[in-house]
Amino acid sequence: MLRKSIVLLVLFSAVVLAGCGVLSGGSTDRTVSVTGSGSVSLPPNIVVVNIGVQTQGDNVAQAVAENNRRAEQVTEAILAAGVAQEDVRTTYFSVSPQQQYDPQGTPTGAVTYWVDNTVTATLRQVDQLGGLLEAALGAGANSINGVQYGVDDTSEAEVQARQLAMDDARQRAELLAAAAGETLGEPISISTSAGGQTFGGVYAVGGVGGGGDSVPVSAGSTEVQVQVYILYSLK
Repeated sequence: MLRKSIVLLVLFSAVVLAGCGVLSGGSTDRTVSVTGSGSVSLPPNIVVVNIGVQTQGDNVAQAVAENNRRAEQVTEAILAAGVAQEDVRTTYFSVSPQQQYDPQGTPTGAVTYWVDNTVTATLRQVDQLGGLLEAALGAGANSINGVQYGVDDTSEAEVQARQLAMDDARQRAELLAAAAGETLGEPISISTSAGGQTFGGVYAVGGVGGGGDSVPVSAGSTEVQVQVYILYSLK
């Protein structure tokens, strides 16, 4: 009985030692991680611009009424310049009372009310932006900002940019692997950033406050950019 127990103990110890050898003998995975970038340049086919009317007055009701009158004229001019009704929306409206002070800095008790009404217009004929801005300024707009060119549908360009990013990532990984004396293996994990646009173009506004010189604009180009993050194995 004692002999059988000793034999079983020896066999059990051998199994345990063999198991420990497998666990500690596994090689550490060798990997390389890279970031790849891809971009596609497109001509813009939309331009978004914020057009505002700012007025002031001592009477809040009169200040708002005057602002409404001018804002309606500006909206009519925007529509007449080729912007569709569904592409015009009010994005900001505020009435701000401001206390008046005398030269010594003492409140006079008088209050001036500032009214700001801003609409955002999306123009789908980008070559008509100059005319749109002129029309808005001539109708009473006195605030133009946030002119931004873009592309309304970038899905196809994003596919192209993503493939360029994948190719760029693999080239970078191959260079790193070769520099380390290794051979590049297969991708282990891949993640990507959402496609985005970077906007080109410049603009200048003349005659703020009604009419004036023409408004020079330049559309430039729009870049659709994608980044991928890939972890490769090394052979």
